[in-house]
Amino acid sequence: MSYQYILLKKQNYIATLTFNQPERLNVLGKVQDAEIADAIQNVANDSEMRVLVITGAGRAFCAGGDFKSGNPANIAADPSRRPAKLAQMVREYTRGITLAIQNLEIPTIAMVNGPAAGAGFDIALACDMRIGCENSRFKVAWTARGLTTAFGTTWLLPRLVGVGVAAELIFSARMVEAQEALQLHILNRLIPSKDLERETMVFADQIAKGPPLALRQNKINLYKGLEVDFDTALTLLASAQSQLLMSDDFVEAAHAFQEKREPVFKGQ
Repeated sequence: MSYQYILLKKQNYIATLTFNQPERLNVLGKVQDAEIADAIQNVANDSEMRVLVITGAGRAFCAGGDFKSGNPANIAADPSRRPAKLAQMVREYTRGITLAIQNLEIPTIAMVNGPAAGAGFDIALACDMRIGCENSRFKVAWTARGLTTAFGTTWLLPRLVGVGVAAELIFSARMVEAQEALQLHILNRLIPSKDLERETMVFADQIAKGPPLALRQNKINLYKGLEVDFDTALTLLASAQSQLLMSDDFVEAAHAFQEKREPVFKGQ
């Protein structure tokens, strides 16, 4: 699939997906959603990729849905598209984007170079980690538009900031500036904008050089642990560990440690 509104680059085991409509703050629409979903699936199907970085071109990460093109009221006025068909359409978009990001086996990083609002905030939240700069800001814009957070904020945000803070941000739809986002743990790191891309890619490269099997298994364990009790988690961990102890990557890590050198992992 050729892309009109996004860029997908792959280099040194790192895939970089860039929203590429800077003149419109990288807004999302039907075509953009389809392209993003296709790119994520492309990365998921590429066994060479070990990290996905998502960012935006220009001065925004992603301003969310496109409310300037067309008339949103036409959706409500079209009986052929409500309510079951609308629900199916929204579900398809969310499955292809935020759920697909969450389900990726490899670590994901949102490089938040500017505002992330509405679905843009959801996409950043769906990533495992978020690195931002002084220009980063976040807004649950859905509420201000008379909508709910269809792409996942009500599930994703409380897991980062707690229910009380999530409720405040969702109900008020207020802007969260970069420093507050760091304090609330929405951002993992806050880096000067001039160094954001370089530092993010250094971090991504550090992860990409790690053992792929262990990284993938640790991501599974991380999220599965949110759903089960501790005893069940320990059982799942024991099973996963038994498989990793038989891997070539484990043997390589042991040899590299003994030989005082950097390991070279092959994901086997």
